[in-house]
Amino acid sequence: MNNSLVWQRRVLSNGLRFLYLKRPLANTAQLSVVIEYGSTNETESETGVAHFLEHMLAGGSEERIQKSRSIENYGGRSDFSTDRECTISSVDVLPESLPYVAQILSELLFDKNFDEEKFVLEREIILRERADDLDDPKSLIEDLLLKNLFKNHPVSRPIVGYPKTLNKLTLQQLKTIHKTAYIPQNMILILTGNLSDNQIQKVLNPFEDKPKQQKNNPTIQSPTKNSKPTKNVTKHMKDINQTFLNIGTKTINTQNVDTPKLDLISRILGGGDNSRLFIELREKRALTYDVSVTHCSGLDFGYLSIGCAVKNVNVTKTQKLIFNELDKLRDEKISEEELERNKKLVLSDILREIDNTDKCHDILATMEIHFNHEKALTDYIDKISAITTTDILNAAQTYLQKDNFTTAILKPK
Repeated sequence: MNNSLVWQRRVLSNGLRFLYLKRPLANTAQLSVVIEYGSTNETESETGVAHFLEHMLAGGSEERIQKSRSIENYGGRSDFSTDRECTISSVDVLPESLPYVAQILSELLFDKNFDEEKFVLEREIILRERADDLDDPKSLIEDLLLKNLFKNHPVSRPIVGYPKTLNKLTLQQLKTIHKTAYIPQNMILILTGNLSDNQIQKVLNPFEDKPKQQKNNPTIQSPTKNSKPTKNVTKHMKDINQTFLNIGTKTINTQNVDTPKLDLISRILGGGDNSRLFIELREKRALTYDVSVTHCSGLDFGYLSIGCAVKNVNVTKTQKLIFNELDKLRDEKISEEELERNKKLVLSDILREIDNTDKCHDILATMEIHFNHEKALTDYIDKISAITTTDILNAAQTYLQKDNFTTAILKPK
């Protein structure tokens, strides 16, 4: 099984990294190009520039629009997205059409021409996207939590950007970022499917001929000081019927040895129908329909968050129950049975995501950005398998101290 989770990896002469995961039974193929430039690379005054540039790749000129649309002529589906540490351009297509869509994708990524008129138009589209986020209570409560949890770190800023920064961005700023970030040695080309060496080479051709450039990519904008999180923050919102609650704490980066332990703790707390908070908040007391627990980590940040929606009169009670479960993790070892069950959940979720063509490339991109080798995922699984009940207890005592948590509340107005 582990062999199916190890991909081929090589670095081309121009510095571009190539990953290939073979899918013996696949009828389609997936091609993604990852740019190691996301929202955490931005300065505060340029918040949203990475996402803006992603929009411009397929919509920044009439020629770009036509090229992007032409992918459908080959039966392909394309997707462009921005995350905190990267921007991803992806195509899902029939194997025989791969060379054509690879050429199109290469042209969209490396072409330096953008139109001012399309820049103005895309800005309006992105402002509408941000407005959608502000109308979504789940998005708003996450923004509220991160803003008060991190403060000085760029992870606290929305990937889409703020209206004030978006309105000040210029096309020249986007062109400057494109020139420095969209270069071969800052790219990861990911390919999955059942492909021959000849088919793979045809995909690589339009990327291999791009010359190596001097890398001057902006570094992650890490905070200059470690700010103390706000303990409690409350905001009101119109047109919602429940109160949204999000409780979180800063943790550690992906490369820290304790990160797999915190990933497992998040499953123990809220990873399924057997999870502690699901049983406590939903099954026993019917306080919420669902509770989500996430451990999110990157190159220089990490946080664990617990979120749910409840009646306003039940907010204090729900908070207390959540902190009671955190206390239990710090005070007593979990059972071997609970540990093993959640290890299997982690493993099965990884395998499901690898089998999912929409999520597989996200995993490979994350592993490459953080660990730079083709066995990163099997190494992670081995680390999960080696975790003991004592490890969980020690990690909970280290990272889940009550005084380090921020509680964000979004109430009906």
